[in-house]
Amino acid sequence: MTGADQGVRTDAADWRVRDTGIGALHVPAQWIDDDRTGALAVVRPESSANPNGAFRENAVLSVVESAGDVVADSSNAIAEARAMVPWSHVVSVTPWPQGPFDRRMQFVYEYDGVTAAVTKFTGTLGGSRIDLTCSAGLDVYPTLVGTFDSIAALSELEVHA
Repeated sequence: MTGADQGVRTDAADWRVRDTGIGALHVPAQWIDDDRTGALAVVRPESSANPNGAFRENAVLSVVESAGDVVADSSNAIAEARAMVPWSHVVSVTPWPQGPFDRRMQFVYEYDGVTAAVTKFTGTLGGSRIDLTCSAGLDVYPTLVGTFDSIAALSELEVHA
């Protein structure tokens, strides 16, 4: 599930910038805005990777108050993932040395009877915790994990205290 063998995609012609309140979220050119309350940005592919799938893949950028440092923020993100109902399972948490994020967590959970897989990137900047939560149905997740990694690595985000 880790997708560690996936390279970061950098062909600029295939990407666009989604301006947010904290900087540039770089997303594939064919992804569209799907903004919802409570997040800085929500984007998703214009066409689902699995048109018959029950879960719609997406990436959500959000900012919350920091717990003080990356270790505390990462611990809180893990606790939040583990608390999801009816069930969830954290698969991995690793350092993430690319882009504005410090940690990369992967987990699975059940949403409305469907198993979803998530790569969540967490960073601590300017007294805030930045989360990029990239989700897909478990059936299409392996085809998107490299894209999720690229979004995190290429985005230019900054929070000022």
